[in-house]
Amino acid sequence: MRKYRLLVLFLAIIAVFYFARTVRSFTVQHETRTLKSEHFIVSYTGIYKSEAEKVSKHLEENYSNIRENLKDVEHDAIKVFVYGSQFKFNEATGLTENTKGTSRGPNEFHFVWTNWFNSIFPDDPLKTALHEFTHCVQLNILIYKAKDTIITQDRLTFDKEFDKKFKAEYPRWLWESISIFEAGEVNSLSVKYAKSKNLTLEDLNHGNQIYNIGYTIIEYMTQKWGKDILPKLIASFGNIEKTLNVTQEEFEKGWMAFLEEKY
Repeated sequence: MRKYRLLVLFLAIIAVFYFARTVRSFTVQHETRTLKSEHFIVSYTGIYKSEAEKVSKHLEENYSNIRENLKDVEHDAIKVFVYGSQFKFNEATGLTENTKGTSRGPNEFHFVWTNWFNSIFPDDPLKTALHEFTHCVQLNILIYKAKDTIITQDRLTFDKEFDKKFKAEYPRWLWESISIFEAGEVNSLSVKYAKSKNLTLEDLNHGNQIYNIGYTIIEYMTQKWGKDILPKLIASFGNIEKTLNVTQEEFEKGWMAFLEEKY
């Protein structure tokens, strides 16, 4: 009898879930709509207006703090595109993997509004928005700094040369860890899992472990050298020896000791 009741309860939960998902699919906004705020233009489809308003509000609330932390230069309004499904996101961006967000230059980013109806273990979409916004801020700073070394009056030539410089010189571990830190994306269990692998910064330039442990890199860095070190590290394209006056191996050793003590 108990097994029967559990089965009935399980089936009832499934029925409620599918009913709620069906209701949502018929009531969300399917045509693209736009919300404008002081610094962001949010275009959304497949989500409710109230959810788009949360995105706009959250971005505005964190806009100044993130830009001040990283010493951003003058920044144009940022276009934000929010999608209600992975399919629509991939269709719009041309991406094929299950990434939840992507930045397209310093003034545009796209992301999925994840929830229990479109993801098995949904990320916090508001944190995803801050993560991608921080990528835009990093790019804005890097492009400004690159103008000192890429001398050309032709915009297409500059963009091409900057892309080459960015891919060759700006390390992925820094690119992701700063965005993870500013978005507050940290889970102690994920950190412990990644910590057990004894990863180096070079290891984190490949694969997905950076998303598990990236927060702690900047956490350690800011606690030891202060928050003002971040914009200097960005401007140096991630040159640890030049910015922190330690070798990469010494930095990794100190970071690992920090992980052992805190996590």
